[in-house]
Amino acid sequence: MPEFKPSLLEEIFICTQHLKGFTYSDILNLPIYERRYYLSLLTKQARQREEQYEEMKNKSSGKSGRTTKISGEALKSKLKSGEIPNN
Repeated sequence: MPEFKPSLLEEIFICTQHLKGFTYSDILNLPIYERRYYLSLLTKQARQREEQYEEMKNKSSGKSGRTTKISGEALKSKLKSGEIPNN
């Protein structure tokens, strides 16, 4: 098997799975630069989604104001000792 064949098959698989309306033969007949362009767009889109997810995750964790975890017994003892004010 030629050494380029596995990467070609992987590109075709990714494109057929994620590019709506493209068939195996459509992808195979695309010029390499076009196929790679579509793959770069898919990668860019995936990165943007990941960044948006991380931003949402950071915002939601920031709203709680909770920065450390503490067990119930440790919390009770800190309240009793006055380390944490009991308002």
